[in-house]
Amino acid sequence: MRLTFLGTGAGLPSKNRHTQSMVFNFMQELKECWMFDCGEASQHQIMNTTIRPGKIKKIFISHMHGDHILGLIGFLTSRTFLLREDGSNLQIFGPVGIKEYVESNLRMIKAYLSYDIDYVEFDSQQQQVIYEDDKVKVETFLLDHTIESYAFKISFERKKGNLLVDKLKDLGITPGLIYREIKQHETFEFAGKFYNSSDFMTPDSKGKVITILSDTAYFDRLNDFLSGTDILVTESTYLSALDKDLALKHKHMSIEDIYEFRKYNRFDQIYLTHISSRYMYDFLKELQEELDEKNMYIVSDLKEFNI
Repeated sequence: MRLTFLGTGAGLPSKNRHTQSMVFNFMQELKECWMFDCGEASQHQIMNTTIRPGKIKKIFISHMHGDHILGLIGFLTSRTFLLREDGSNLQIFGPVGIKEYVESNLRMIKAYLSYDIDYVEFDSQQQQVIYEDDKVKVETFLLDHTIESYAFKISFERKKGNLLVDKLKDLGITPGLIYREIKQHETFEFAGKFYNSSDFMTPDSKGKVITILSDTAYFDRLNDFLSGTDILVTESTYLSALDKDLALKHKHMSIEDIYEFRKYNRFDQIYLTHISSRYMYDFLKELQEELDEKNMYIVSDLKEFNI
């Protein structure tokens, strides 16, 4: 799994930060990439990465503010010309209204897409599953912002354990098709005897859970939604504790709110994005030095992480 931040700014683009967008490379796990939000110039930023637009098969839109969607139409139209293979259809997940926004804009500019779009719209239910297959599940959760805004929780299924090859060889079972049978079934037969597959495998491991918090003020129920999260990607517009009142006023989060999350949940890593342009380089560098020991990272445009 690899995470690339295309835009990490808040509200308006700046000299150093574009507006919000990130892409998860799930090629090993799912054979596709997923984009979350698509701020202005996202398609430009992709050109500075190894991400192929045709491999982006799902786009998740958190809310309908411009800094999260103004790059979407450009990306969709350019994707037509950048596709290297047929059958690269796309799913767009977003709040009610995302389909109308996309279709009306495409109609106005008389755009032609060489692929189909399947829309999945969701409403203001507190928490709901919007996508699920045999490998992964995606849930949304209503946030507290100036308009309807949503978090996303990506939960991968448990990973099957590994075969205890030495133990199998001791029994006289050499590598071959039977190894696949052992991994896929609860019992297997060898030399006229039946065995429990679990006796020859390591325990299953927990599937990775990734949560993305878009624009929101802090509220206590977020901690319940974050339960079980390994990787947290969260807006942290205001990085100074002195700006906590501004965070409350504009319904965003401050660094103090992120510290509060850590009191109730244990995360492997926390990535801070949607950063206000008010903070200068020296301040960010000093703060990052403090955050390193907490496995917290103030991300910047085009920064990539193996997760």
